[in-house]
Amino acid sequence: MYLPKHFKSTDFEHALRLVAEHPLALLVGPDAQGQSFGSHLPLVAVTGDDGWVLEGHMARANPHWGWLSQQVSLLAIFSGPGAYVSPSHYDSVQNVPTWNYAALHVCGDIELIDDPADKDALLKRLIGRFEPGYAEQWRGLDEDYQRKLLGAIVGFRIRVTRWELKLKMSQNRAATERQRIREALAGSARDEDRAAAEWMARLDS
Repeated sequence: MYLPKHFKSTDFEHALRLVAEHPLALLVGPDAQGQSFGSHLPLVAVTGDDGWVLEGHMARANPHWGWLSQQVSLLAIFSGPGAYVSPSHYDSVQNVPTWNYAALHVCGDIELIDDPADKDALLKRLIGRFEPGYAEQWRGLDEDYQRKLLGAIVGFRIRVTRWELKLKMSQNRAATERQRIREALAGSARDEDRAAAEWMARLDS
């Protein structure tokens, strides 16, 4: 992606935070004709001594998993909070509106997970991330029902080979202007605006 130096971040903790706060990713890869095809899927980051991976699953009825399994690498895009920035916050009237936002592009190699036991373990990890209290209910479901559900999905793991993080949060503006923008967003009724203000505060701390 277009990544001016003002907005480029190499902070791994920021990248992990963005995935955790905005887990719904756009998974992009070619279809059978080589055209771009996207699937919107929640992904979870798992870190280890050998790097980090993204885990998720998709419906078996979605043909994307079959095409992706033939690829060397693919792209997962995470979109963080975004907010309109009015030029009224700048010192000079010779300015125009813009948009603050956070975006993470992750490239990696995909590994399909189709063994029932492995998929069950994957689902339990995902449940543990999004709703730990549901884990007991999942374990208590009828075995036949569980087996059908597991058969209807394909799990996958993306071994991350490269990532780019763009945090466009007015870093190219004067400190007084950034403060005005942050305060205006923090006082907004929009959740997205307030989330962007939190990222601005994080980068200014």
